[in-house]
Amino acid sequence: MILAVVLSLMLVLRAQAYTLESPELIDSTLGELAAWMVNQSQEDAPESWLGQYARSWAQQSQAGTLDEAVLLSRAQQVLVLLGLVVTALTIGSLAGLIAGAGWAGNGLVAALVAADVLLFLVPVSMADQTISLTLSAIFILVLAYIVLPGPITRVQSFVLVLSVIFLGWESGKGLAASLDYQITLPAPAWDYETYPSLDAALNALQVGETQAVIVDRNVVRDLVPPAPLENADPADYAYPELRYLTDFETDQQALGVLPVIPEFPGRLAVVVTVANAGLGSLDVVSSLHIGTVAGEFAEARYLAVARRAQLADLKILNDVNLPHLQNIAEALLQPARRNGPLLLIRILSDAALHTWGEAILGFAFGATLGFALGTLFAHFIPMERGLLPYVVASQTVPILAIAPMVVIWLGAGSLAVAVISAYLTFFPVTINTLRGLRAPHPNTMELMRSYAASRWETMWKVRFPAALPYIFTALKVSATASVVGAIIGELPSSIRDGLGRAILDFSSDYSLVSTPKLWAAILVAASIGMFSFLIVSLVEYLVVGRYARK
Repeated sequence: MILAVVLSLMLVLRAQAYTLESPELIDSTLGELAAWMVNQSQEDAPESWLGQYARSWAQQSQAGTLDEAVLLSRAQQVLVLLGLVVTALTIGSLAGLIAGAGWAGNGLVAALVAADVLLFLVPVSMADQTISLTLSAIFILVLAYIVLPGPITRVQSFVLVLSVIFLGWESGKGLAASLDYQITLPAPAWDYETYPSLDAALNALQVGETQAVIVDRNVVRDLVPPAPLENADPADYAYPELRYLTDFETDQQALGVLPVIPEFPGRLAVVVTVANAGLGSLDVVSSLHIGTVAGEFAEARYLAVARRAQLADLKILNDVNLPHLQNIAEALLQPARRNGPLLLIRILSDAALHTWGEAILGFAFGATLGFALGTLFAHFIPMERGLLPYVVASQTVPILAIAPMVVIWLGAGSLAVAVISAYLTFFPVTINTLRGLRAPHPNTMELMRSYAASRWETMWKVRFPAALPYIFTALKVSATASVVGAIIGELPSSIRDGLGRAILDFSSDYSLVSTPKLWAAILVAASIGMFSFLIVSLVEYLVVGRYARK
């Protein structure tokens, strides 16, 4: 932990060294937010509450507009403060560990949270070591927490796992970028020689100086007949004894399994003699002595490029597919369109509330239906045998196939979305209710019969309390599934107010600008799913605890 203290102090010094012209400060999440607030302070009637606050602040300063330098100075103070918080909490945890205090683990968790927040605020820059220092501090804190004696609570475990995810996220991106997003091994280079013109290269092939020629397809197809010939007459071409291959496998593999890069460009063609017209793959061609035209595309962009056997393709970690955490946070705290009146987080929050309302309605309907079916099946075995196979079969139909039909039947609207959401939620509740209601021990059921208890009394005094853990397990699964169902249901319903439309809009333009917004929408959707799970867990604690105390 001493190393973590040193690293956090270095973070503080690094943040203090920023100037108001430092790109690390201007391009930070808070720096970009400051620029937006300056623009909003110049508006007559900003729409968002943060814009109204900026306008009010500007009026109080009697300057007519906010001073961006003041806001950047405040942003720098926040970064310094976070570094000091990490330092203080780490020192406190170290002191608590030495003293044997039980709160040392809580201090480490709080320090991890503060360090994680820095990842969302500081931009990644090759010229700045702030992110590297932050990741190193997180790594040391995680290691310190793992070796810390004592039990780990759920909250501590959650923060620990989340910190590991963030650490792997940014570290993986950094490693992939250093490897140019691919892990490769050297492959044998092309054996080729160049000629001053295409005619010289083709003549060399005819006389046996080379075994194949690789040139531009558009240039050679008027001079050499194709292979297979089909309806072509070799006598109509300038080189009737040669063929350019039109039907052969261009994928190359090293050791039989590893793809070879660079890939064979589609604009190129392989020309061979009639005797070799049956060559079926580029792997065979790569073992031949090749001729080409000096300085042309075939040489400069393909044959002269070092061949590599690709062990792993890491493009999934590039900035288009997986943006930095700071880019996602910046997207949330910037308007959806340039200089727009509302921040993306405000737009996504409104969309999340709309989707959550539909999910709650679908969850309530699906949970009620599931409980009713489970109760019916538990008490009437013929009903279970007759209907349960259809309940199971309903879940084999993809939700994407069901959703458009529900919209057609019920019309585009929140009701159709709720029904689609209920389709995903009722099944786990049905199965777990059935299993839970049959969970009581046979001796307990025999005792209730000896008391001449009715089915109603047995249901609520024995079966239902025994089924509660099963039911709440299903409800927690259904709570998150209802959010997924609501988002999917919004797509064919053409509802523009929910998260489904936002995710669809941002995914339609996959670029450095839209991808962080897409991830932001995904994180907001995940947040309402987690919140729904926590609400059900709280209700479970209250209800199951009540029955346990009886």
